[in-house]
Amino acid sequence: MHYPTNWIDYELIDIGNGRKLERFGDLITDRPEPAATKKPLLPKSEWDKAGFYFREEKNQNGSWNRDFDDFTLSYPFGAMEMKFHLRQTRFKHLGIFPEQADNWKFIADRCQHLLGNGVVPKVLNLFAYTGGASLAANLSGAEVTHVDSVKSVVTWARENADLNNIDTIRWIVEDARKFVEKTVRRGDVYHGIIMDPPIHGLGPKGKHWKLNRDLPDMLEQVMKIIHPEHRFFILNTYSPQLSLGDLKKMLRSTSSFPKHFEATTLGLKATSGAELELGNLVRF
Repeated sequence: MHYPTNWIDYELIDIGNGRKLERFGDLITDRPEPAATKKPLLPKSEWDKAGFYFREEKNQNGSWNRDFDDFTLSYPFGAMEMKFHLRQTRFKHLGIFPEQADNWKFIADRCQHLLGNGVVPKVLNLFAYTGGASLAANLSGAEVTHVDSVKSVVTWARENADLNNIDTIRWIVEDARKFVEKTVRRGDVYHGIIMDPPIHGLGPKGKHWKLNRDLPDMLEQVMKIIHPEHRFFILNTYSPQLSLGDLKKMLRSTSSFPKHFEATTLGLKATSGAELELGNLVRF
C-alpha cells in the first residue's frame, strides 16, 4: 500500500466502525468510511474530541452537526506549498482526498524526469475533481488540461489554482469520454494522463457512467492519446466491486497498455497505527 508521509495540516487520527477521525488544520471531523471495518484503536474519549460529525443518509448525501467556515489547507510540495480551498458540502467530502498526495509526488518526479530529457510535459487530468493532480503537474512544469463534467467542481478547482497563483491551466467542462474521443480524432497526444473515474455518474445530456462497464473502452481510447515513449499514467479506482485482480486483468486485455506497470492500493496511515486502504492504484 502507498500512503503519503508529508502532511502537516492533515492527520488521519484513527479509524473504525465504518468511520474515520481526522484533523484538517485545527478542525477535527468524524466522517463515514466504508473501508474502516475494524474496531477503533483509540478510546471513545478521543473520538469525542471531533467537533464536526457527518451523518450519512443516502448515496453519501447527509448533513453535518454544525457549520464551519471555508478554510485553506496547505501541503508541502518540494520547496513550495500547495494550497487548497476546503468547504462543507451536503456530501461527506470537503474538497480534498489526502491520500492522493502520494500521486502528487509521483507526478512531480515524472515531470522533472521529462523536463530533464528536454520534454515539456503535456498532462491530461480526467475526472479531475478539485484539481490536486492538476496543481501538482502545473507546479512541476507541465502544461495541464483539466477535464471534469461538473461545472461547480471545475469552478472549485479554479479557486484552488488562484490560491496557488496559477493561471495557465486549460479548464474543460465536459464528459471525460467525449473529450477523449475528440482528442483521438484530432490526433492530440499527452505525455501524462491521470484518471480518477467515479463508480457511477451522470454526465452532460444524461449520459450515464458505470465504472465496470465503461472503463475498459475508455482505457482503449486513452492509450491512443498517450505518447509512445515519453509518458506516465495514473489510474485510481475506488469501487469495491472492482478488485485489484480484476482491474489488472482488464488492463492486460487493453490494447497498447504496457505489460509492466505498478498495481497496488492507495491509502492512509493513522497516528493510532491503523492502516486504511482506500482504492486501487495503477501507475507506469
